[in-house]
Amino acid sequence: MHAAFAYLFDLLPLGTPFFGCVPEAEPAFLTSVLTAAGAAGFDLQSLALRTEHDPIQLVWRRGEHLKREMSAANIDDVRSAIYKHLVERGEPASYLHVHAVGLLSLSETHSLKKKNQEFDEVLRVTQTLMQKALEEDTRFVHYSTGENVDTGVWALSTDKSPLSAPASNGGSAQGDSLADRAEIAIVSFLQKNPNSIYLEIEDDLYPRFPGLLTPSKAMIYAVLNSYAERNGAAWTLRAEDVASARRHELNNIGLTLETIGRRLGYTTHKQDKNYLWQQNGTTQYAFHVLASALMGRAIAETPYPSEQTIIVIPGGRAALAAYKAQRDPALAARLKEYRVVKYRLLRTLIEVPVLTRETFEEQIASDPLEKSTAQMMMF
Repeated sequence: MHAAFAYLFDLLPLGTPFFGCVPEAEPAFLTSVLTAAGAAGFDLQSLALRTEHDPIQLVWRRGEHLKREMSAANIDDVRSAIYKHLVERGEPASYLHVHAVGLLSLSETHSLKKKNQEFDEVLRVTQTLMQKALEEDTRFVHYSTGENVDTGVWALSTDKSPLSAPASNGGSAQGDSLADRAEIAIVSFLQKNPNSIYLEIEDDLYPRFPGLLTPSKAMIYAVLNSYAERNGAAWTLRAEDVASARRHELNNIGLTLETIGRRLGYTTHKQDKNYLWQQNGTTQYAFHVLASALMGRAIAETPYPSEQTIIVIPGGRAALAAYKAQRDPALAARLKEYRVVKYRLLRTLIEVPVLTRETFEEQIASDPLEKSTAQMMMF
């Protein structure tokens, strides 16, 4: 591979860009490609990665003809790059993604290969460096059923992860996960562009989430199946998910919660985004009502203990919320501490002629998140 890059280097004028695809998205192969290209004199400009089932896209630029000085690999730089990526991602990442982050860090400092170092040795040294960077840093947590570093996903330890903070980037918050930000972006696009085909949605989405943040097709379809319906090749928001209809529905659910609460003998009022049921001034229940599946944001924004908090979502969001929990073990663990209720259960309860506090508890316990009845896409 290095011989091919070196031959190409001599054919191209200085600064010439070229595009490449790595069809086998595998850590060792990606290490080989980036090391061979860098040693031949090419400067990596960008790298885009969706999943291990998709080709990796790369853009290089032909560098100087002079022999460049290679730097020694710095494990702290690699750790810093991985930490920054996981913060930006807001959710766990596959080993392929964090390995690519480490390679990008080494490529930027020309640290992938030392002078006179054999290429087979480079592969061993780089793999050992990545493993030490992850396993010997308490900021990183490995979610996997196996012990190998390249299995499962890697995430930030909960006590090392920065708190979410409000931001003004199109309704997103800095602490929102990649899946949550993709949900917001897709729904916003469909609100402005009804009857869009899938490729138009991708064309709008991918520039917003470049490089290693590229959403998978499964993520996009999970959002589309939750919010939209397809007519031929075109996707359009369901009537109930148009912004004006959802605002009206949110108001109705709020009134429903207040009505049920009063029937059960509680004092009810709204505080910020929570509907509270109180007795003698003490909060018994705090209902956080969503029109979306932004479960991580709901947990972050709810100031009440998990045993008092109930997250209320539309039934159409249940499969999307379950998909997010399935791909994010950290989110799944947090959601186990909270009860989630769907709009339809509250509509049913308000029609029950005899409702007690005990039967209310029984009913909300019987309405867990459910997975899609269709086969779930895994990536």
